[in-house]
Amino acid sequence: MPTEEELEGGFNLGEWEILPGHGELRRGDEVKRPEPKQLAVLMALAKRDTNLVTKQELIDEVWDGRPTADEPITRCVSQLRGHLDDRQTPHLLIETLQRRGYRLKQSVELHNPPEPEKSPASTDERGPSQRLWKIVAAILAIGFVGIIVYGRIVDPHVPAPPERSIGVLPFENLSGQQADEYMVDGFKVALVQALHGMEDYNVRNVRQDYTEEPEEIARQLGVAKILMGSLQRDGNLLRFSYEISAGGQVAFTDNVDGDADDLFALQQELSRAVIGDLGDKFLPDLIKSHRPDSAAYDSYMRGIVALDHRGDTGNLENAIELFENAIRLDEEYGPSYLGLATVYALLPNYRGAPPEEMDRLALETIEKGMAVDPTIDDAAGAIYGYVYHKRKRWEESETAFLLAVNADVVDPNAFNWYSRMLASVGRLDASLAQSLAGLEIEPSSTYLNSRVAMSYAWVGQDEKSLEYYERAKTLGWSGSINALAYAFILIQTGQIEKAENLALGTVQAMGALTDWVGPVFAAFADSSKSAEGLDALNAVSAVEPIYPVIELTVRAMLGDLDGAMRIAEMLEEPGELFQMDMLFIPELKELRRHPDFMPLMDRLGITRYWHAKGCAWDGDRVSCQSN
Repeated sequence: MPTEEELEGGFNLGEWEILPGHGELRRGDEVKRPEPKQLAVLMALAKRDTNLVTKQELIDEVWDGRPTADEPITRCVSQLRGHLDDRQTPHLLIETLQRRGYRLKQSVELHNPPEPEKSPASTDERGPSQRLWKIVAAILAIGFVGIIVYGRIVDPHVPAPPERSIGVLPFENLSGQQADEYMVDGFKVALVQALHGMEDYNVRNVRQDYTEEPEEIARQLGVAKILMGSLQRDGNLLRFSYEISAGGQVAFTDNVDGDADDLFALQQELSRAVIGDLGDKFLPDLIKSHRPDSAAYDSYMRGIVALDHRGDTGNLENAIELFENAIRLDEEYGPSYLGLATVYALLPNYRGAPPEEMDRLALETIEKGMAVDPTIDDAAGAIYGYVYHKRKRWEESETAFLLAVNADVVDPNAFNWYSRMLASVGRLDASLAQSLAGLEIEPSSTYLNSRVAMSYAWVGQDEKSLEYYERAKTLGWSGSINALAYAFILIQTGQIEKAENLALGTVQAMGALTDWVGPVFAAFADSSKSAEGLDALNAVSAVEPIYPVIELTVRAMLGDLDGAMRIAEMLEEPGELFQMDMLFIPELKELRRHPDFMPLMDRLGITRYWHAKGCAWDGDRVSCQSN
């Protein structure tokens, strides 16, 4: 590759003559004078010739290592392409390698190439032994590379990923406009839904950014292919570009153009193109029996993005407005009803809304959607399953969830909700299996990683649990339930001080009294202090209610089984007062031996569910044939 000194002497790139010393680009009589940063980017690309220049390398060399967002880099490259008359796609001179960086598509030709090194005339006079050693060394080198490659392919401990599998990475917003972010996210959601419609195709929806090469990303995700994409706006014209890599090589690259006033048509065209490249015919994704109004679809996409980021302040409320607006604009577009019903179902957990009222709204909304668009019937099972779960109609809940997780287009949240339902009736192994199935589809989901972490904890696999909690934290987990469950796992693994600090911060964030935290955790560390821990808990609970699942767990672990049972019996009230997983975890074994435990299971309808599913209670845990 050329050095910076060699490039300073001038070089050609395609039909352009580059004169760095003069700061000029020349093509015949045409002369362009780019800004210094634009020329510096070109020099960084030229030094690598046709090899990748990562964004971080550009930041280090052009922006002096100062923290820099993607937008200034993207704009600088776009302006440089303008100077080089390289705006058409595919680009002839500067190629974007999605999520990684850029590279020149043509080699540079130096004006003053270095003199080639002359080989000594006596090279072959060193005798046959020296030549033989070179041959042997070459054979050994080839053999070593062969062993590496062979090991990567056939190593029985690293099974090859299924051929029909793909990881879809986050898309880039090349326009740099924050207002276009909803389209970038929305297009990815719609494309992933369409890919899920392909028969026997394993699709992994990835939310986190990667800096590695596609081959390494594919290895980490356990897939055969990686898809990266970007969206660029030029006035009202949108261009979506994508690249599919397989085996470390670019297998397909293409772009589709469309009007910003018809996002649905552009999304359809993108799905057709990608699915065609993957070797299948186009399959309609969710709700294709009706072409939606363009403005309604725009509002729907914005609602989906708000729902997807429901942990952020105000997003659930914003999602309601957007879905309701989409329904007003187009009453026949089913997904809008599905999105709105999902928000209603979540509001009790996220905003403390009245459960019965929200359940009623969720069911009324989804029934209206199914009436106008029957193609959402199976996907609607997630709403019915979730509501029936809270109403303790266990068999109906499971039947509905089975429809949802086997629908043509699956929302990974259906697996999360189904996992919770199974854990609520004591089927902890089956619950873990469903949470892992959801994570297969969306490996970067914060809530699914948290759910998997809890599921591993409840079956006693503490190391696995901590691993997935760390993943969830990296992905930006939030919420008191996640934090308190994590604190519980830290207790299980003997990290009492760390667990106490986490619990203290979480309870403070909830605006609740914290006087019980120190004495209770001291009791966890030293069982002789259990009485002091219970006294502190009783003192606080006499002043204000303590979150039920916390009080249940603490009382049971400190030996107050009657007090814990009184909390458990609150589950007979309407709605889901707290997640019932805790009743069946290993640490609450003594609570399950309480004489009132099985009568409570009868009143909650859980024993009836066990009998219907062929499950048996062995005095401590439930086992089912389908587990």
